[in-house]
Amino acid sequence: MIARILSGLIGALMLLNCLWWILDPSTAAEGLAMPLLVGLESNSQIGDFTSFFFTAGLFACIGAYRAEHIWLYPTISLIGSAALFRSYAVVAHGSEPLVSTIVFEIVMSAILILCVFLMKRAQ
Repeated sequence: MIARILSGLIGALMLLNCLWWILDPSTAAEGLAMPLLVGLESNSQIGDFTSFFFTAGLFACIGAYRAEHIWLYPTISLIGSAALFRSYAVVAHGSEPLVSTIVFEIVMSAILILCVFLMKRAQ
């Protein structure tokens, strides 16, 4: 039961971020320490971030609803790889680390991995 609650909460949080990108992309971008781009760039920025949060949230919520761990893997992959590639950007390209976001993504991925183990054990 705890795995369903945790994965559902993470899914809801991701879907709220998706909604934020739909309703107020400027504020959503600021929340990730970046400006909202203009022109064609904003189209890619809004589309990519909205789809990221939608997909991550949708699959986590499906996994929570169905109590099936297989649905959590796309969310783990998206959030975990975001932390990985943010860290890569620091090391390989000298970008400034957004530490709070990297830590958040690692913690959320770890919680979802725990949910996978709990759901497997419950089957």
